[in-house]
Amino acid sequence: MENRDLRRGAAVPTPGLRVAGAIAATALAVSLSAALAGQAAAGGGGVSTRVARADCGPGSSPETGLQGQVPLKDRKSGRSKRGYSCNLELVSRYQGQGQATVGASYGHCQYLGTILPGAVTSKRPGVNVIDMANPRKPRLAGSLVSPATVGGTWETLKVHQGRGLLAAVSVGALSGGFFVSVYDVKTDCAKPRLLNGIKGTKLTMPGAFPGHEASWSPDGRTYWTTGTVGGTIAALDMTNPRKPKVIYNGITGLVNHGVGVSDDGSRIYVADMPAGVITFDARDVQRRVPRPQLRQIAKTTWTDGLATQHAIPFTDRGRPHLVVVDELGSGGARIFDISRERRPELVRKLKLEINRPEHLKLRGADLARNGIFGYDSHYCTLDRTADPTAMACGWAQSGIRVFDIRDLRKPREIAYFNPPAQVGQRHRLTNSAHAFVPFGAYFSDVLQGGGEGGLHTGETDMTADWCMSPPRFDGGRLWVSCDDNGALLLRFTNGAYPLR
Repeated sequence: MENRDLRRGAAVPTPGLRVAGAIAATALAVSLSAALAGQAAAGGGGVSTRVARADCGPGSSPETGLQGQVPLKDRKSGRSKRGYSCNLELVSRYQGQGQATVGASYGHCQYLGTILPGAVTSKRPGVNVIDMANPRKPRLAGSLVSPATVGGTWETLKVHQGRGLLAAVSVGALSGGFFVSVYDVKTDCAKPRLLNGIKGTKLTMPGAFPGHEASWSPDGRTYWTTGTVGGTIAALDMTNPRKPKVIYNGITGLVNHGVGVSDDGSRIYVADMPAGVITFDARDVQRRVPRPQLRQIAKTTWTDGLATQHAIPFTDRGRPHLVVVDELGSGGARIFDISRERRPELVRKLKLEINRPEHLKLRGADLARNGIFGYDSHYCTLDRTADPTAMACGWAQSGIRVFDIRDLRKPREIAYFNPPAQVGQRHRLTNSAHAFVPFGAYFSDVLQGGGEGGLHTGETDMTADWCMSPPRFDGGRLWVSCDDNGALLLRFTNGAYPLR
């Protein structure tokens, strides 16, 4: 790991932004180039990455290979179409048209994210609303059709659980913006109400801000959104969700991804590319200072992973920590002690067995025809942000993974659920990013944690799903969504969780 302090008070400039969907291809090229360049940076140190396997109890259908693996033989034989489970069972599923990359949930409802062109051309365009009040009969309750929800929500579709607000940005092909939609889901989660429509219509006012990723501040007053081109970042004031207002626009570097926000809103942690996290002083934004600035505090980078996805601030016995998750390159998740925020201390890394460097050839064989995302972490969630006991992650083709993190230095896996592969169902999954043909082109070995590889093109083989959304803890249940399987409600078994 390489850690670089940045001088105090260095303000981030705030020029006006114009990020259009037309430059999506360029954005992807920039992201991949940055990722490849990261392979030459400093190493990741000697912190352990091994995580003990889960002890699967009765009713489980365990993995047949390495931890997190869907072996090639299972893909060829059809075994992967039955899925794998360990101390987690399926309660309810609504597949519908699938979902694009990241969905959200609130109460007994799930909201399936969108991607172009499926967001517009599918039989039910827009963000599909799934009502699971009766788990035996999940139903499509409606579809959210507004400039943002049909503009491709990508990783911006997020709920603030406290205020019951669902927001999304029109991302376009990869990186866009211009429209934001805000819905009230607290009154009736199955009938979200658009709050910022113009004079009772579903139209919303355009603005100048980036779009690809987004996060709410813990107090629900600020909705941060970032773009993958030019390190763009913006803060939208959501104090009055009927009138979202851009209060900050700026540039922080080459490429930005997810944003984590401290409990008091004074710090933001921006996922960097190729792999790293940047800490900013965001007090100006939190306090609504005129002409606010972000001030860089620290930047931490690593080489055993690519394209950092997001960060989660939390406290353990009163000490501030950060979970940072990589999206590609088998980087997995890592935990930092940030009590010395200018010099974060790496406490632990979490990788599945299939993510380990010695299994690169296995990964290449398994994943050769199943798209850009392999056995990679994407979004993780803690069961609470003060002294968390568990972390659940969408781990792409490894499914949903749940870890006991009561001892941060000795995490262990306690449960997983990798849903049935949807081979032969591509024609039905018009809103699945996994089934979307352009995602079949990728640099295989490089993105899976190696140093070489070729360009693979063509349709994905659908022999394992992509589970990439942040799970939501709900007592002994997990609300999750996966690209091909859609909305899923899971239940812990064998006393795996809650942890005491």
